[in-house]
Amino acid sequence: MPPLGITSPARLVVGVHGAGDRSDWACGGWRLGSQVSVFVTCPQGSKMSATTFGWSASAAIEAGVNHAIEVARARFGRYIDDEPLIYAGFSQGATLAEPVLRKHAARFPIAILAEGGYQTARSPDFAAAYRAAGGRRVVLVCGTDSCFRSAAGSKKVLERAGLEAQVVGDAKAGHNLNQEMQHALQAAWPQIVAPLR
Repeated sequence: MPPLGITSPARLVVGVHGAGDRSDWACGGWRLGSQVSVFVTCPQGSKMSATTFGWSASAAIEAGVNHAIEVARARFGRYIDDEPLIYAGFSQGATLAEPVLRKHAARFPIAILAEGGYQTARSPDFAAAYRAAGGRRVVLVCGTDSCFRSAAGSKKVLERAGLEAQVVGDAKAGHNLNQEMQHALQAAWPQIVAPLR
């Protein structure tokens, strides 16, 4: 999904959906959450039902992410900025993100973990490894009270490792990328994409 009215290169966000989800739903949510200011490409996992998909493992996410980036660059190459990419995972897309982020931290120095990835965000080992390999900013996005409680502790872990950590969202949104969550992301988007230190 390209940004509207693009006249100069724009950043690329890779939106990884959750279980029982769809790539087009993920792309729509991240597109609106980003103020329609970036390219959003969304890989699709394996079929779970006639209309929904999920991920079998982190390796499947990695392969899907690489393919989605290739397709986006082939179609919109000169319009996609060379700036570092953003990994945006929702639910299972956040929970299974750790191996991908460890391996590709320099490619994805900004990681958004929405309603998932709680163990990853709480892990001092992950935080140190991600920072050492090129990670710079982790954004924890919450739509539930339990997510916000977890994120408060995770933020401290991430910051102790030298990462920038942000917690955004709307506790009334629930476990999805609905309008409430999109509005919360829109409000935080300038800080999410601010220049990295």
